[in-house]
Amino acid sequence: MQKEFHTLVVPIIKGLPITILLIIGALALAARMVIYSVPEYQSTGSIKIDNRNINLGDLALFEEEGRTKGATSVDFLTEVEMFKSKRLKELTFQKLNFDITYFRVGKIKTVELYKNNPIEINFEILTDKAYDKMVYLKYTNNNQLLWSKNEEIFPTENVVTFNDTIQLEGLKMVVSKNEKVLLSNPSSLRTDDVFAFKINSIQALVKSVNSANYFVRSVDKKIQIINLYYQHEVPEKAALFINALMETYIENCRNEHRDDADQTLEFIEKQLNSVKSKLRYSEGSLVKFKTQKSIMNIKQETDATLKEMMQLEFQKVNYDMQEGELKRTFEYLVGGNDLRDFAPNFEALKDPLFKEAFLKAQNYELARQDLLLKYTPQSDEVQNIELKINNMRTFIHESVKNTLDNIQNRQAEMEKSIATIAQSIQEFPDKEQQTMVLQREVKLNEQLYTSLIEKKMEIGVAKSANTVFHQIIDKAEVNDKPVSPNKSLFYGVALFFALLIGTGLSFLKHFLTAKIKSKNDLTQVIEIPLVGTVAKVKKDDNASHALGNLYTNLELIRDKNEGTTEAKTILISSMAKNEGKTFTTSNLAKLYASMSKRVLVIDMDLVSADLHENFNVTNDRGLAEVLQKNISLHQAIVKTNTINLDIIPSGNLQDIYSGILFAPQTTSFISSLKMDYDIILIDAPAIGLVEDVTLMMQQVDYNLMIFRSRKTKIKTAKAAQRRIEEYEIPNVYGVFNGGKRNQQHRYYNSISIKRRVMDTVASIF
Repeated sequence: MQKEFHTLVVPIIKGLPITILLIIGALALAARMVIYSVPEYQSTGSIKIDNRNINLGDLALFEEEGRTKGATSVDFLTEVEMFKSKRLKELTFQKLNFDITYFRVGKIKTVELYKNNPIEINFEILTDKAYDKMVYLKYTNNNQLLWSKNEEIFPTENVVTFNDTIQLEGLKMVVSKNEKVLLSNPSSLRTDDVFAFKINSIQALVKSVNSANYFVRSVDKKIQIINLYYQHEVPEKAALFINALMETYIENCRNEHRDDADQTLEFIEKQLNSVKSKLRYSEGSLVKFKTQKSIMNIKQETDATLKEMMQLEFQKVNYDMQEGELKRTFEYLVGGNDLRDFAPNFEALKDPLFKEAFLKAQNYELARQDLLLKYTPQSDEVQNIELKINNMRTFIHESVKNTLDNIQNRQAEMEKSIATIAQSIQEFPDKEQQTMVLQREVKLNEQLYTSLIEKKMEIGVAKSANTVFHQIIDKAEVNDKPVSPNKSLFYGVALFFALLIGTGLSFLKHFLTAKIKSKNDLTQVIEIPLVGTVAKVKKDDNASHALGNLYTNLELIRDKNEGTTEAKTILISSMAKNEGKTFTTSNLAKLYASMSKRVLVIDMDLVSADLHENFNVTNDRGLAEVLQKNISLHQAIVKTNTINLDIIPSGNLQDIYSGILFAPQTTSFISSLKMDYDIILIDAPAIGLVEDVTLMMQQVDYNLMIFRSRKTKIKTAKAAQRRIEEYEIPNVYGVFNGGKRNQQHRYYNSISIKRRVMDTVASIF
């Protein structure tokens, strides 16, 4: 648990200042982003869809089985897509006065003014080049402005005077002051204020309403209520658009119903004129025939035949009307017109697959219109939807054609049946036959005429009422609370990333710069045994006292492994320089010498060979000269002022290759001196700087790795552990340099007293 605490919690605690600074900076940045972001306001409206449409399908006299037809209903999901259609948006913007947009241009953000604009522009469009171009105006006082197409540069020659007519590219305009706004807010027009305006085309306005700011949601497939959401930086515009869109939809449905009624009435009127002429002719023919033939009654036995024949005639008329509707649909499809603007009579087609395919094709065309707002016509998304539309149109075309062929076949069959019945009637006596034929024509024309009159009255009443069953449930209201920017989200994201980056930097800083500060820190990092601690000392203190704990533990290890009279070789190194190797080596040697041990110190530090300075001896010759065979090994040994303590200085090691310095040959030189000394201490360079030191570390009796408090980095200590494991160096012990002096002083005093008592007792005996 303690190791996890040091690994996870300590870096976070140490990095708190960084994290706090990042949090403050992130929150300040988020606050700036909130201030500089243009707020957007959302308005919501709800409309109930009730598609009980009156169309040509209601005028068909009979179904195939002889039942009267009912009203048709448009698919609810199709109506949902209609609210996304480009056509409905175009009709809506035609009703709204959004043809010009005013802006106030600031140094950081540009804000739409809507009705708070201190200047007004009356314009006349000369060419289409005037649309959707941003024009900037800079107020220069003296009732003048400078105009430009670049908000940064305003040429002095582009002067606009209030109430004067000027002409730009494709545009004639007059700029004037908005006295109403200036009266309520005189500071809205000041010198050097920059404004902008843009003449909006219908196409640009439609594109501005897209999936990013306009949403259509159905409550449920079974609940025919649609919710509309629109976001805009001007709250009044958001509410106006939603309300106008719902009203335009209802008005468009009403117009479609009226157009359908007009077409139906025109068709009925033509049929009435034709049936009326046939009725008059048939009635006259019957009266004339009865008068000529003196016929009073028709035999009862012919009633069944007449009834059957009339039924067939009615069905034939029904097929004729269906054929007319089918031909109209077929001509519309062949013309390649947009399916969204056409509502066929599905009942006339009597093909559920056609209905499903037609609705799918409508939805595909709506989807294509939405995709064209985001992608080019050559994009894969648009091409895929085009392929689906073409496949569906082909299927619809074939479906209508097949249905039309079926109707014509049925008409032929009906005519054949009528001809068969007529042939049977010919078997009746001539008078009865003629009478029956004439009566049949009269009754048929009477019923057709009556039915058409009734339908004409029904359609006329429906047209006069001009009723649609859609209903606006909730009108959109002006919302004074912005939905964007989301302050909570901004601050939350800023805080999250500040914590994330702060924690990451804390761990990174800990990894790169964290240092060993205590003996406990060192034990958390390395796995080699810790043999002792070197305490901090002052300049006036005896430095040897700081190594009491280290000396005692080394003696315990030597006593445990005692088995030979040869001297023990101890190599002292570290992972990096300035860890305290030379200090530890020289004072440990003095401590051993003070305990009547014969001690030899060898300076093998290639990086910083200054061990001789601690013993006040020269470095004129030493180990380097022995390796170069200029002197013998014994000639390199120098006596120091400390009793029982000798030193072999480094000599000039600059020209000695490290591989030779730490080769087995050098080790053999050192081994030849073991009989003359009790302890041989080797001051070696840092293994992180001279890797060849590991060659000798594998040959000596003990290896001491120095780790200095507040100097050795944690990553350096970990690297030392890896280096020891990699080279399989035996008998390695860690030494913590920089422990608290009071504790180490007590250790030294208690241990040194015990040792002296033991030495005194041994000398007596």
